[in-house]
Amino acid sequence: MMQNTDNFKRGTVELIVLSVLSQKDMYGYELVKTISEKSNKNFELPLGTLYPVLYRFVENGLISDRDEVVNKRLRKYYHLEEKGKEYYKTLLEEYKRVSLGVN
Repeated sequence: MMQNTDNFKRGTVELIVLSVLSQKDMYGYELVKTISEKSNKNFELPLGTLYPVLYRFVENGLISDRDEVVNKRLRKYYHLEEKGKEYYKTLLEEYKRVSLGVN
């Protein structure tokens, strides 16, 4: 039972991260803040949960990252690649199907 819950949470986190990145390139903390704001603080994503997802996405070619200096600080921005857009579309369709079934 726990495995299904973990898979559901992971899938939800992936969907949310890709959704936000489909709007614009963002750095880690900006992603966390945006997700919190857009969900009216119903979904708080700890950085410790976010970064493994981002690293896995980069590794799989779904997103890319680039370093930028902003106010003398180095920030790593994440960009949704074409392969990531396709994966996002697939996850979204699956989410809608499951959601319909649950309702």
